[in-house]
Amino acid sequence: MIRNNITWKLWLTIIGLITVVLLLLSIFLEQLFDSYFYQAEQDRLLTRTNHMAEVIVNYPQDVALVVLQELALEENASVTLVQPPQSEYVIANVSSEQLEELRTGKTVIERGYSPTWDPKSSQKELSFWVLQPLITHGEISGLLYVIQPVEASTAMEKVQDLLFFSAGLGIVLATGLAFVVSRNLSIPIVQMNKVAERMMQGDFSGKVQVVTGDEVGRLGVTLNTLAYKLEENIDDLEREKEQLASIITSMTDGVISADLNGAITLANPPARRFIRAQQLAEIGNPSDKQLPRDLFACEQQVMHTGQTLVDELNWQGRVLVVTMAPLYEKDGDSLRGVVAVLRDITDERMLDKMRRDFIANVSHELRTPLAMMQGYSEALLDEFGDDPEQREELTNIILDETHRMRRLVNDLLDLAQLEAGQFQMHEEQIDMEHLIRRIGRKFTTVAHERNVALQVEITPDERPATVLGDSDRLEQVFTNLLDNAFRHTPQGGRITLAMAREDMVLRVCVKDTGEGIPPDDLPHVWDRFYKVDKARTRSKGGTGLGLAITYNIVKNHHGDIVVDSEVGRGTSFDVLLPIAPA
Repeated sequence: MIRNNITWKLWLTIIGLITVVLLLLSIFLEQLFDSYFYQAEQDRLLTRTNHMAEVIVNYPQDVALVVLQELALEENASVTLVQPPQSEYVIANVSSEQLEELRTGKTVIERGYSPTWDPKSSQKELSFWVLQPLITHGEISGLLYVIQPVEASTAMEKVQDLLFFSAGLGIVLATGLAFVVSRNLSIPIVQMNKVAERMMQGDFSGKVQVVTGDEVGRLGVTLNTLAYKLEENIDDLEREKEQLASIITSMTDGVISADLNGAITLANPPARRFIRAQQLAEIGNPSDKQLPRDLFACEQQVMHTGQTLVDELNWQGRVLVVTMAPLYEKDGDSLRGVVAVLRDITDERMLDKMRRDFIANVSHELRTPLAMMQGYSEALLDEFGDDPEQREELTNIILDETHRMRRLVNDLLDLAQLEAGQFQMHEEQIDMEHLIRRIGRKFTTVAHERNVALQVEITPDERPATVLGDSDRLEQVFTNLLDNAFRHTPQGGRITLAMAREDMVLRVCVKDTGEGIPPDDLPHVWDRFYKVDKARTRSKGGTGLGLAITYNIVKNHHGDIVVDSEVGRGTSFDVLLPIAPA
């Protein structure tokens, strides 16, 4: 608890410091007073002892004794004149250093329990004791032994008690003061710590309450400013990050960022779809964590050259253009990965192919009738044949080829308008039962001429079969479907034109028992100029635009058309049109 609390740390530090200082000061003062009192007492006693020794040596013995008694009474001391042989016993009880001093005539003065010349004495009182050599004619004739109780000991005890009491009181007062100071210092620091922890967790709303103008207060102001700036910068970064993420996510092109080992660090949804599909084909696992082999090879090339690479990849039948550039560290020299943009140009390539095929098909379709018209026209100009019937036959051929070219041009114009959304339709409520029966009657003669059975089947329903649309265009749809059915159904075959209502959808089916369409050709029957058997279709007068026009007209009526076919057994076209609301 103490290790993690700054208040307790400051408090204990201040208390410890003040306690140590007060204790050292008390001990120092105690030693100072002790030395002063005892030294003064010792100096005064030494002066009196020297005076006593001079009296003993210089005055008669009776006078000297009287003076000694007066002096001893005045100093409250015990004065004894020790003569040999008693002095030898006293000298024997002193230390060797003190004995050496006595032999040289020096005075020995000590504080403590004094040696006594009387073995029977039991005096153990703390006192000053002095051995003063009496020198007569250059020789020691005796010792003056003075014992004075230490009168300053009581005063020193009181001084010591007062010092320690003062130290204790100072420690108590310092404890309270230290707690207040440490508390006042730690509160803003603790508050700053809490604000910093909230900032670490992403919450920049906390603020430090600044109440002082000192360093701690300025630190609080700085922390508040830092929190505000950080919050502002992080908000800006978040907005930029969200904007960049939105841009990358909304891109139709794939964006990938990878490190030096080929591990993907960033990828938008289109890029992840491309990578998962390719990884599933390569390793059987739809992972988007690692670059596929082709992209990793591109990365190695970019890392080797340090230049932007543009290449084409063929993934799962899709053509992708890869633009890959190196990514550098902040120093601008060290590579840290690559960034790549994957653009799917499959549709563009298909459009280019369709454009080339369209030009080739139009040229091919126009070349044959133009060549025939040119040949027969030149024959007529050269007055080929004198028979009027022969000339009329040539003229009829030229007219048929002209009609064929006109139909081709009209179909192209209609298809262009339909695909551009500029085709004008006259919407009205159409009775589909009446329309289907009229179309059936129109092809009755054709069916009789080609020896093909034509059946019109309309499922009875009390609800009206009404569609909102252009009757002429819908008639064109079913006319094209029936015309295709008659062209591809041999003699003795059967064609069915059926209509039935299914919930809110009207279903019209054109089914034949003709040649059928191979499965590989079914996805392309709606393409312009697409013909399953180009040689046979041309001989039957088809241009390859009828189904494309039919498909676009149905889509403009918010409907759908589905084809189902089996080679050798026939083809079925189902047209689904929404029922008009009552």
